[in-house]
Amino acid sequence: MSPDFVAGTCFDVNTPQTLSHNGGGDSQGIASMITYSIATYGVDPNHVFVTGTSSGAMMTNVMSGSYPNLFQAASAYSGVAFGCFAGSNSWNSACADGDVSNTAEVWGNMVRAAYPGYTGPRPKMMLWHGTADTTLYYPNYEQEILEWTNVLGVSSTPSTTTLNDPQSGYTMTTYGSEVIGYSAEGVGHTVPVHETIDLAFFGITGGGPSSTSSAPPPPPSSSSAAPPVSSSPSNGAVAQHWDQCGGIGFTGPTVCAAPFVCTVSNAYYSQCL
Repeated sequence: MSPDFVAGTCFDVNTPQTLSHNGGGDSQGIASMITYSIATYGVDPNHVFVTGTSSGAMMTNVMSGSYPNLFQAASAYSGVAFGCFAGSNSWNSACADGDVSNTAEVWGNMVRAAYPGYTGPRPKMMLWHGTADTTLYYPNYEQEILEWTNVLGVSSTPSTTTLNDPQSGYTMTTYGSEVIGYSAEGVGHTVPVHETIDLAFFGITGGGPSSTSSAPPPPPSSSSAAPPVSSSPSNGAVAQHWDQCGGIGFTGPTVCAAPFVCTVSNAYYSQCL
């Protein structure tokens, strides 16, 4: 499901309605789409995930806070903490510029207040941010880490730190199995989407950070195979680094820009790596 918003505007991530469970706003609109899909199309409620970039990343944080009952995991690219944009204006310069700073407990209380009395599981979080972001400045990444480690009950001190992972200039930090952060040195707004890592984190595929919140779906039958990848583009279009380039049902470019190679993850997904 890919919700949209009015052209020229961003998602509502600031109003009391969107920052509360069943309070209205864009968050309830998206939640309604999800519950409708579960009820109408048989979507597995144990395999519902949320991800987004920029405004979509801010909404990823909002959905994870206002509707924790719907998601097993989330991945936010270049976003801000839940509640950071709260206020009467749709744009919050103080937050965007990285000037809003709170303790982990204050951030965590904002999330818990969004759904009073909720004691069920909450989605584990993956957070990405570029150090050179001049739209939603880098300090927002640190505030997200504080928020979600508090909400998920893990230490805000990394349990592991890995340099140049998944690529040069990136630093991966883990906070137990519930929160993973990727800091991208010199990268602006927005960090390129790393679909393979996201899918592994969600438990949809293997080969990346492991999923502990829910069991992954069974792998494709051994008799299935990834569709062949063309050696040359038929229409001149090429997929860029990290883009999808193949898989059952995929209709986009199947040739990667040099020097990247279309690499099969599974029968349903190949990526330029």
